[in-house]
Amino acid sequence: MNQEWEYYNHALIPTTAPHVTPDVSWMKDRKKWRELAGGRYPLFARWTTDFDCQEETEWWCLVKDTPFDIMSLKSNRRSLITRGLKRVDVKVIVPAEYAVQMANILIKAWKSYDESYEEGNDRNELEEEFGRITEEHLGNSEYLGAFLKDTDTMIGYSIYNLYDDWVEYSVVKTDPEYLNTQVNAALAYYGLERYMKPGIRYILGGWRTMVHDTNYQDYLLKNFGYRKAYCRLHIRYQWWMKIMIHLLYPVRNMLEKHSENKLIYKIWCALRQEEIHRTFDQP
Repeated sequence: MNQEWEYYNHALIPTTAPHVTPDVSWMKDRKKWRELAGGRYPLFARWTTDFDCQEETEWWCLVKDTPFDIMSLKSNRRSLITRGLKRVDVKVIVPAEYAVQMANILIKAWKSYDESYEEGNDRNELEEEFGRITEEHLGNSEYLGAFLKDTDTMIGYSIYNLYDDWVEYSVVKTDPEYLNTQVNAALAYYGLERYMKPGIRYILGGWRTMVHDTNYQDYLLKNFGYRKAYCRLHIRYQWWMKIMIHLLYPVRNMLEKHSENKLIYKIWCALRQEEIHRTFDQP
């Protein structure tokens, strides 16, 4: 099976590095869509080309491709990091050894994102999931745990995926009760010091997002020297999804007004993505 694509959030997305153009020759074969999605039904495939082009486009990813110099920051931004380093210890961890604490952080983070969230059996399931990630099951991922200084109280964690010449900063979750410790700063700083080294082209800090409201990308831009690497967005829809997008696109602004409804919000996000897609000259 083609390993350059994976199913994520109802879509097929590349697993290749941002600077590598993935193979799209399979897209005319309907069977391949389900095969690459593990039997599920992706709504579309999304990929990029022209990585780090000179033009400011409407699609980008964040990258850090230079050594981090804390002294280049303004004093108020330096103080955020130094406060974090004074209050928080960061170290490489094995999730199975901290499953209960990691599950607790994630549940509390979800509750802070969505007041209507109900825990249900999520905590037990998360503890089991983290408990299965032992040292031999880490693959190319490395987990960093953040702890209150000189204690065993975990207040955050992050996940980095390590490749031959680039690194993906894929996940960061912190306990909302401890944000004043600058735990986010401690995690981001430790990651840069550990992974931004000779032979690494860049650390990927994430793509422009449509679904989640977050200011974390702005946080990385302002405080840690990440920058936007602009590129060209491509989308290939399933035939029926293409019809739906075509029909709903003219009323996308009306849908935005009702975006407090989760389903309508997801539909609006798909239409907003299409709006960005249309800013590019289509082949």
